[in-house]
Amino acid sequence: MGAVPFPPNHENPWDLPCLQAIRRSFAPGETAYTYGEGQMIGILQEGSAALVKIDAGGGRTVLERLSPGGVFGESVAFPTLPCDSVTLVCETPCRVLFLPREHLAHPCRESCQDHAAFLESLLPLLAKKAFDLSERVEVLSCRTTREKLLCCFRIFAYQAGSLCFTLPFSLSALAEYICADRSAMMRELKKLKDQGHLEVTGRQVRFLSDKPFGQADLCAASWK
Repeated sequence: MGAVPFPPNHENPWDLPCLQAIRRSFAPGETAYTYGEGQMIGILQEGSAALVKIDAGGGRTVLERLSPGGVFGESVAFPTLPCDSVTLVCETPCRVLFLPREHLAHPCRESCQDHAAFLESLLPLLAKKAFDLSERVEVLSCRTTREKLLCCFRIFAYQAGSLCFTLPFSLSALAEYICADRSAMMRELKKLKDQGHLEVTGRQVRFLSDKPFGQADLCAASWK
């Protein structure tokens, strides 16, 4: 995902008076945003973070992982139930740009070109977010842990343009991403390795065979 958009004639978009944007830095492990406590749209400028949901029973689910250019906030996704908690937790040092929704929803009083250009440049980020969420839905729609793993790996391989790719997060985080028990996921990974379909070294994954995939998967991945 790309960097935060910059209006063509303004070096620092957060300095535009009409936006009244706030830029903040966070350390790893800090909560950058809690859904339901504000009416902001946030853009991750630097670092990586996870949107984490804690349900009424204490269950933890990673809804989404954000990289630079990632957009979050109630206005774009994940409304919460009163009994649930959704927070953006920083995994690395992060810089976040917060934009009050009311200043985005209405035209600038000064009708400045920079404001209009900034809003227009947000559209690709929102489109990318919609695409990322559709990929997540595709993974979670799979019925078994094995199917979820293979679907997820197909997406990563397509993004890398290669049968050899690096996982964007740890194996523990991968289990959270596909909503699977980590032990069950590791068993499925071992089966895939024992069957000669792939190699896994740390976060490096390399497919040795296309047998776990159907023809539709191979066409979708467009592997060379």
